[in-house]
Amino acid sequence: MSSPQDPDNRPPQQPYQPQQPYTPAPPPLSDSELAGYGAQRPAVPEPKEVRLSFFLWLAGAILLVVSSVLVLTQREAALEEARKAPATPGITVEQLESTVTAILVVVVIIGIVLAALMVLFAMKARAGRNWARIALTVLGAAVFIYHLIGFSLVGLVIVLVVAAAVVTLYLPASKAYFDSVKRAG
Repeated sequence: MSSPQDPDNRPPQQPYQPQQPYTPAPPPLSDSELAGYGAQRPAVPEPKEVRLSFFLWLAGAILLVVSSVLVLTQREAALEEARKAPATPGITVEQLESTVTAILVVVVIIGIVLAALMVLFAMKARAGRNWARIALTVLGAAVFIYHLIGFSLVGLVIVLVVAAAVVTLYLPASKAYFDSVKRAG
């Protein structure tokens, strides 16, 4: 054994490990690369038709949430209608009431989810995303079908507002806007 003053008392040699070559930091992203992250506005300003569509979608979403929540006030009327229907053997009054309540809650949840999707896709469409315009068209059809199930005057207003919102997304100025964003990005 060697003493601490011994010059041969060196730590054992580590095996050879090549050093990683120096890599410089990547250059900053260009404007076109940043466009994908929302840092740049579309090349063409949004036309009034797209802005109108956006606000129509917001109005439709608000009306949809309000009408969906108001469905809960119709529980007694729905129970009365369910009691008038031909009796199903083995179904108790409690089961009937809980089924009606569950159906009403599902209707409210569907309405709120549709409204949230309307707002989300409307914001993306306002930013010029063509896929959002297509998604809103499909969503408009879903809102129409949703209101066919339980027809009401408020439902008719919602369908008309949504129909106007969809139509404004396909007007010539709107199409030019979506095309310009697609070319820019």
